[in-house]
Amino acid sequence: MPSLIAVLAFAAGAFWLEAPGLIRRKLTKELVVFILFLLAGTAFYAALVLEVRLPNLFQIIKLVYRIDA
Repeated sequence: MPSLIAVLAFAAGAFWLEAPGLIRRKLTKELVVFILFLLAGTAFYAALVLEVRLPNLFQIIKLVYRIDA
């Protein structure tokens, strides 16, 4: 649990350092991508720490492309 708090603090710090510069320079697309990657990475790590079972991505790819492997 302490590692989850540390990663949340790191994510908040990264946002606090990077977002104001992106906003000031009016780089809205880059800001959106930055926020999406930051949230995705933080969410995946939180799921890992909390031992949430995630689906196997290969199964999803097989379903989408109808691969028989």
